[in-house]
Amino acid sequence: MSRFRLSPGGRHPHEPWFHIGTLEVTTTWLVVLMSIVAVIAWAVTGAGSTFESDLAHAPGLWQFTGAKPWTIVTWPFGYIDFGLFDALSIFFFWYFGQEVESSIFGRKRFAWVLLIWTVILGVVLTLVDLLNSTWQTPLTGLNLLELMVILLWIAEWPTRMFFFNIPAWLLGVVLVGIQVLQYLGHRQWDILITFLVGIVLCGFVGRQFGALSEYAWIPKLAGHRPHRPRKGRPSARTYAPGSPTVVPGPWQSPSVDQRDEDRMNELLDKIHLGGVDSLSAKERAELDELRLRRRRT
Repeated sequence: MSRFRLSPGGRHPHEPWFHIGTLEVTTTWLVVLMSIVAVIAWAVTGAGSTFESDLAHAPGLWQFTGAKPWTIVTWPFGYIDFGLFDALSIFFFWYFGQEVESSIFGRKRFAWVLLIWTVILGVVLTLVDLLNSTWQTPLTGLNLLELMVILLWIAEWPTRMFFFNIPAWLLGVVLVGIQVLQYLGHRQWDILITFLVGIVLCGFVGRQFGALSEYAWIPKLAGHRPHRPRKGRPSARTYAPGSPTVVPGPWQSPSVDQRDEDRMNELLDKIHLGGVDSLSAKERAELDELRLRRRRT
């Protein structure tokens, strides 16, 4: 029996795209797996290979290598080098991306958010490098996209505590400060500008897709409709004349796991209809508890 199967239906936004064995491949996992494949390709083809350089976004070098417009989308998987910090970027993207996807966006909207963020950062770097042809820092790997995910997570839950009781907002300040100092030290002015402008633009995009609901000062475009679960066809278990299918009745009690799953779906659908603020404090605590129980099983 095949270990690969597509996710049936996908009625709820947090359901995976497909399964690989017991692994539920969500948008976060899909990006992580693609990154791992890219790293393996870098190792097999060798550092400096044209394969990886053709994925990295380096508009400052296009005058020498020729224009590669597709790299505006492919740069998160273009590794011209790989080290510990690149591995940590993949891990933290997975760690924070899972909750951002499941609690805020859902798999489809998170995929769109990541794609738009990728294009925005690529376009900003292109425009900056066109203004000064001496700036030739490429966009490679998942680092910058991972930072955007972490900063969005921190903006959503700024008072959550990390190790040594450090609040999330303080960690965000430290992360931004470290990146700015690093870019300044290496004189990577184009990446510095891209990073700072990207924070603003990526936050704006996240707001349009349902994140940052508590930041009313961030404009939200009129006419944006919240996600509403699509009504599917009637269940195959519905009675039809001549059908041997047994219709489940009230005498069949759902399992505890199924009740937890149904309740989680209700709460997540409520978030997608009205944002995180539509949940009461009790419902948020209940959702956290349901998520923890699901991870233990």
